Amino acid sequence: MLQLTEWEPSGPLTVTSAQRRVLEDCFQAEIRAAGTSDEVSVRPGGVVGSVSVGGAPIVVRPKIPIDRVLFMTAYAADPFRWEEVWSAIAGVDDLEDGMAALFVEACRRTLQRGLLRSYRTVEADLPMVKGRVRWNVQARRPAPLPIASRFQVHDDDIPENRILREALAVLRRGRLTDPALASGIDRLWRVLEHVQPLRDPLAALDMITWTRQNEHYRQVLGLARVVLESFMADVTGGSVSTVGFTLQLHDVFEKFVRTALREAAGLSLAEFPENWKGKGLSLAESGLVPLAPDLGVRIDGRWRFVGDVKYKRDAGLGHEADLYQLLAYATATGLPEATLIYAQGPQVPLIHEVRHAGKRLHLRHLDLSVSPQKVLRQLRDVRIG
Repeated sequence: MLQLTEWEPSGPLTVTSAQRRVLEDCFQAEIRAAGTSDEVSVRPGGVVGSVSVGGAPIVVRPKIPIDRVLFMTAYAADPFRWEEVWSAIAGVDDLEDGMAALFVEACRRTLQRGLLRSYRTVEADLPMVKGRVRWNVQARRPAPLPIASRFQVHDDDIPENRILREALAVLRRGRLTDPALASGIDRLWRVLEHVQPLRDPLAALDMITWTRQNEHYRQVLGLARVVLESFMADVTGGSVSTVGFTLQLHDVFEKFVRTALREAAGLSLAEFPENWKGKGLSLAESGLVPLAPDLGVRIDGRWRFVGDVKYKRDAGLGHEADLYQLLAYATATGLPEATLIYAQGPQVPLIHEVRHAGKRLHLRHLDLSVSPQKVLRQLRDVRIG
């Protein structure tokens, strides 16, 4: 096993060409010559997880505790019920096992009342009329039978359950070290294997409309998204078998902060959306300098809050490039202030008064090593609007 830590350079290592491709492509690693001519030093980027290359795992661990990464993931999936699955990852020391444990526990709790059932439309050729005849098809047929029909059925073979099935199928191919966890996945698989597979489960997930009937699936489908986006197969595209699970920690941290701020302020997804890319914010009047802040609140056409999130350590004063970016957001939105949230640094808030601009840049630094409840309290202190 090749074990590394995010952003930390390794000692001299010998890696194969397939391992080098995985390190560069999956973990954003910088690889430099070190020691003898065959040895290199590897410095992973902000991607953590494990990828098995020909049966030999490469593991990149986060600097923060693994359970904090999983807490942020669970909270972003459902800020109201994350504590229900928290016990499933107590003491976990493997990121892939921990993610699987979160999903299995969420499935177990969600499916206690049985699989969700709903109406769906079926099109089929039948020996008798059922529902409505698809005349645009039937009229082109030389014989009266079979009859092209469209009808409704009420069962559990619906998109929500199909997405869960695909996530379980991915987990079954993963590198799990806990036999009890693998058994739990197999039990859930037997419950869901009868529903139809999906070619593009993430696209199906994007099309889900939340109602009172399926609201209790929100958490488990949020975790299913993480599973489907993070587990991979044949990442090298070569003859060496390669499967794995990785998380972009910047994405995890950004989604967590945005969700926590949204819930603390009592704002809707429309008021505090997931992203502002392509929504018309620009630094130039011409619109040719588009901006996409990580954090932004706009209500009734008026900006109330703007900010950015950086998964990096800061000494306290902020990185220059980050501050310039934050000033651009404040300028483009016309707000007198903007907020920058770092993943690590001094706990005392700092405000930069920008010379000649009349702008205030607020700096906040989270301490992710403390308990989840204390992390959330730090974010409740951020003023919005």
